[in-house]
Amino acid sequence: MANSGTTRVLLSAVLCLLLSFARIDCQELPVYQLYLHQPSLINPAIIGSKECTELMLIDRHQWIGAFKGAPKTQVLSAESSFSSKDSRSHGLGLQVVNDANGAYKQLTASLGYAFHISLNREGSLRLGFGLMATVYQSIYDETDFSRINDPIVHHGVEKEIKPDVSSGVYLYSDRFFVGFSGVQLLASNSYLNPHRGERGYFAYGGYNHPVSRGLIFQPGLTIKYLSEQIQSDLNARVTYRESYWAMLSYRHVWDEIPGHPNSLLIYAGLFYKNFSFAYGYDLGLTSMQKYGYGSHEFKVGYHFCSFENPCPAYK
Repeated sequence: MANSGTTRVLLSAVLCLLLSFARIDCQELPVYQLYLHQPSLINPAIIGSKECTELMLIDRHQWIGAFKGAPKTQVLSAESSFSSKDSRSHGLGLQVVNDANGAYKQLTASLGYAFHISLNREGSLRLGFGLMATVYQSIYDETDFSRINDPIVHHGVEKEIKPDVSSGVYLYSDRFFVGFSGVQLLASNSYLNPHRGERGYFAYGGYNHPVSRGLIFQPGLTIKYLSEQIQSDLNARVTYRESYWAMLSYRHVWDEIPGHPNSLLIYAGLFYKNFSFAYGYDLGLTSMQKYGYGSHEFKVGYHFCSFENPCPAYK
């Protein structure tokens, strides 16, 4: 049985999720699109579910060639797992996100904690609860608007700092994983970004199916409730000998039945010794695609675990 401190952590995580249902609406922030590289970006309960320390750098360039000042996002993260007993473990994570979209820029720092418990004697089935505290610094720079003669343009730099919290639960084993999370739960109003004061929810799951020796097929599904509409990502990943992988993800927006296609994401990556590398191409399926060359993502990671005994995330 968990001690009283652990119980308080579990109750706090669940209570935070339950109370957050008071209001459900959200505009997707660009960083949430990177969860296929780093799932803990949408669910802090995933922190510490891998049996190694992990450093990761992600760089995303959106709508390349479409217009000047197209969105760019960089993520630097560090996560680690600490075991207190065989049936319990803890995860700590730090995430720094830099996002630039024209005159609007946002720098985010997040500190996350997750508690994991085994649900069976073998320890093959585990449940995680996670909390993430975040501080946003938003900057709106109008100094380049010198040629615009409009009374609402101040030609200066406006800044604001806002705190926020996210929470999640995560059930996983070597064969499957499923999680639910809520982000931006404080719903702090922002005069620079009106969507910063709105909540969002994610349901995320998948199954590892061995096809042959060394080859694993992982179908997955992510449901996102954002800005009073539902988005779904249908994912299919293939991993070969725990060293090479490729993924195809189809995104659909359900603003109305039957909805409409949004994008097709193609990923490929490899693990070499303690390093991991990945590239992703986001092909838009909307009219916006004809104005640019899609979106590109690059990831480099370093893992403090040997290649002979890779992290469970490689499976």
